[in-house]
Amino acid sequence: MYFFFKTIDRWSYKVLEVFKRFPLAVLSSFMVTIILAILVEVGDKIDAPFVVISNKLILVLSLGIFLFPALHLLSKKLWFKLVGVGLLALYFYYLPLNVLNSTTITHHFLLIFALCFMFLWAPFMDIKISNQNIWEWTQTIIQNLLVSLLLSLVFFMIFYITMYAVEKLFLFTLDERHYIQFGLFVLGIFAVSYFFYKMPKYIMLVQKNKYAEIGLVFTKYILTPSFFIYFLLLFAYIIKIILEKSYGEVNIDLLAVGYTFIAIGTYMHWTPIWDDANKKFRVFIWGSLFVLSIVLALSIYVRSLATSLDDHYLISLFTFWLVFISLYFLFIKKASYKWLFFSISLLIVISQSQQLIDVSLELYEKGVSFLE
Repeated sequence: MYFFFKTIDRWSYKVLEVFKRFPLAVLSSFMVTIILAILVEVGDKIDAPFVVISNKLILVLSLGIFLFPALHLLSKKLWFKLVGVGLLALYFYYLPLNVLNSTTITHHFLLIFALCFMFLWAPFMDIKISNQNIWEWTQTIIQNLLVSLLLSLVFFMIFYITMYAVEKLFLFTLDERHYIQFGLFVLGIFAVSYFFYKMPKYIMLVQKNKYAEIGLVFTKYILTPSFFIYFLLLFAYIIKIILEKSYGEVNIDLLAVGYTFIAIGTYMHWTPIWDDANKKFRVFIWGSLFVLSIVLALSIYVRSLATSLDDHYLISLFTFWLVFISLYFLFIKKASYKWLFFSISLLIVISQSQQLIDVSLELYEKGVSFLE
């Protein structure tokens, strides 16, 4: 009995500790879980106006789960939290009544993706820190996220197997909606709380660590050869397109985006093992990305002559970012990962700004008409 109460006391302390660090994020997660559980419970019996408001609240609060911790990592001042509340209020105001459409959902998840990258640069904005420390922090965040999701899956499977045994042994059947509600509780309450609990409190205490044997094997003998194979295939395909003069017809956008993230991922995995001997490899990675950005720019220009830049706006924005970031790492000796992550967040946010899209397209059309 003592062990039982001791366990409850220990877990209560951990929950309060998480709530103290990230109160608004935990509250947002709790409210999202409750609203979703209510919607699952009532099903089609609920009034349409309540469904509309509930759907908007779910999007707003789910964004808050990521926004408030990101702002907390940026600054622990109270007014940053108030800014977060204000941004969510604006988001709620500008969301359409019908949020269950592909465009709104896509924009929403892209904003969450941008905030996820904010987790990787926000703690370092006002401090000087090595790329190896940033890489250790990045690995910690990703590992905690994966462990949170894995444990949530394990808990749900245990619950499912237990209820299956109860159904077979005692003929007690649980309605399907309760499985969904339990899954929502595990994901919305446990996974989020565990992830926040495992997030390091003091950024400067993140240690520089060398890879274990498995890390070295993965980086040197799996990831790096995969990168070189992708490089050879992609640039051989580009040469083929040039020789066949089909650059106005063939689209390499997705191949280029995939290569970019594999190249950057390879570069970052080499962080703990860089030395002067493989300096040329660094130049090779970012040099290949710069060449790829030039090829992409020419491809977009040729294709836009037959259509319009409106059809290629997002890949044009990506190409501009790729030129900038590749030149930054090629010519700045102490280029920092935090600006890489910051630029990705900024890229995603800008890509979702319809007003900026309209202004950019207008400037492009004026520039083309002037040249003609």
